[in-house]
Amino acid sequence: MKMADGSSNSDSLKLEVRNLRKTFGEFVALEGASVEVRAGEFLTLLGPSGSGKTTLLLAIAGLNEPDSGEIRIHGDLATYLPPYQRDIGMVFQNYALFPHMTIGENIGFPLRMRRWSASKIDEAVSRILDVVQLPGTENRYPRQLSGGQQQRIALARALVYEPSIVLMDEPLGALDKKLREQLQYEIKRLHERLGLAMLYVTHDQEEALVMSDRICLMRQGRIEQIGTPEELYFRPKTRFAADFLGESNLLEGEVIGFQDGICEVALNDGRPVRGPTTTKLNVGDKAVVMIRPEAIRINAAEAGANSVTATFIEAVMTGGTTKCFFEGHQGQQLKAQILTGQPRDGLAPNKEAVLSWEPDSCVVLAHD
Repeated sequence: MKMADGSSNSDSLKLEVRNLRKTFGEFVALEGASVEVRAGEFLTLLGPSGSGKTTLLLAIAGLNEPDSGEIRIHGDLATYLPPYQRDIGMVFQNYALFPHMTIGENIGFPLRMRRWSASKIDEAVSRILDVVQLPGTENRYPRQLSGGQQQRIALARALVYEPSIVLMDEPLGALDKKLREQLQYEIKRLHERLGLAMLYVTHDQEEALVMSDRICLMRQGRIEQIGTPEELYFRPKTRFAADFLGESNLLEGEVIGFQDGICEVALNDGRPVRGPTTTKLNVGDKAVVMIRPEAIRINAAEAGANSVTATFIEAVMTGGTTKCFFEGHQGQQLKAQILTGQPRDGLAPNKEAVLSWEPDSCVVLAHD
């Protein structure tokens, strides 16, 4: 890991993955995947189905042997170590609890495999049940608990032997939206309390933004971008990253110049707009300007430095916010987001509106 002064601090790394490759027959599931997880960090592997995130997680867990590359845990080579020697806890989407065992027996199972004494197992089980806020459930069975409670028990089993790294494979995917959101915050608070390194897999963009210290965005077996939620959301480096993480407006055009580090683009309708860029571009390159819906102002008295005209189509209330849909140049759909109840001065169906934004509220990307 590079520190602020440029030096390396390998002692703070719990996990290092270097150039991992994995194939299934002719299908390449992972290609050149490299990622680090720091001590106390919550890092999320995010991507669509088939992007390679679960394949990468299972390779780290020792459940899926890579074709090439290396995995280091605490700096020690672990690429081909069996799972039980990796100091890793694992939580699956389907809980993987033993239905014939009590909650106490389920949680204590990895401790029995490590030949802990019965008294130490009982003490550890009681302690971890307090941590996941399910005290006194030792003698109940999984079928007697709700889905959310079963997932907490699965997490308790992964934490009970105090591993240095916890891997979680879409652990909330089977839960309803309200319970999923509740457990997102519970897992986040638990992570902050225990200070463990966690590697979390999800395809849910909102979940990744809420829970992560950093996000590793994956696409077709490769790592697209790694950064903080803020970096990926506001400063994506590719069109895929901009489009996958959150909602976005993507306006196509051509680079016509640079000034003070700001890129100027002539949109396809001829209108010039300006914004920072996260990639290397040259004059004449095809480009895409990405603007988040919440950054757009509609018919503002003082319009932003960038603007386009578009025809208002409809507004859809989504709770505390309302999405306004417009049709721009050559039928392109544009979206703006405002607070529900906010005045919509001058907005009427099939009437033109001015959509504006500031240069630092957008980013100019290469046209993939």
